[in-house]
Amino acid sequence: MGEFGTKIATRATLSGTNGAGPVHRCFRMPCRTRASLICLVIGAVFQVELAHAGAWPQESGRLQVISRITSTVAPQAYDARGNTVDGADFEKTELDVYAEYGLRDWATLLVKPTFQHVIAGPKRQTGLATIEAGARARLWAFEDMSVLSFQVSTILPMREHDSQTPLLTSGHADYDMRLLRGVPDSLLGWPTFSDMQIAYRHRGGHAPDEVRVDTAYGVHVAAEWTVMTQTQSAVTIGMARAPFRHSQSHKAQASLRWRFSPGRYLEIGGLHTIAGAQTVRESGGFLSLWVTY
Repeated sequence: MGEFGTKIATRATLSGTNGAGPVHRCFRMPCRTRASLICLVIGAVFQVELAHAGAWPQESGRLQVISRITSTVAPQAYDARGNTVDGADFEKTELDVYAEYGLRDWATLLVKPTFQHVIAGPKRQTGLATIEAGARARLWAFEDMSVLSFQVSTILPMREHDSQTPLLTSGHADYDMRLLRGVPDSLLGWPTFSDMQIAYRHRGGHAPDEVRVDTAYGVHVAAEWTVMTQTQSAVTIGMARAPFRHSQSHKAQASLRWRFSPGRYLEIGGLHTIAGAQTVRESGGFLSLWVTY
């Protein structure tokens, strides 16, 4: 899904467990009774309204839209050995609108158009870069309210590929398949969630395929405030033909999200490419608006 193959937006229901594992290992009472008590606690504390990017499906008939603007610069790049070198001269401003719709309680449809303004040396590109469309299905829901899901999507390029200007795709259709695992927990009494995604992305043309690992961790420090961290890693595999090369990128981001009204969130954060090879070393910030209908 774009640069953040995990930039996903679903409604996650979180519990206030103590992190000791499945519920039946924490309490000595029937499973149905324990599950009912957890649901009551969630409803009372969070009004079952907590939004999160991850493995959880949207409720049937529910629509969530996340609009995000990101601005990054990269005066440096990583060479083939992972060392930083000067002279990258790269800037990017990006607007993406990610929407999810709950088709069924277990099935979610998704779409994300991405607009870019990219400066790479003397070259500039502005306009619609890609459109991603796909679906996510919940494979299993566990007693501790964690979930296992599977997602497939297609990323279509909306302009001709220029090897001198980095784009989100190869200039051909890319196909992304991923497993997602979402787990609710708690930290020092605060409800938390964690999300891990492992993906294989087949890229068209002469570009090498990619293996991606995305993680997210959030702490609900108050009813209206959530602190989140994310990592996104991509490593190329298979054949790479000119003008494409093998590369890897490892990014980290941190953000703070504020619920300013029911179903409305504002998120602000920063990101940085912490390691890589044959890729630019980006740093920047972003602002997101989350709306649930």
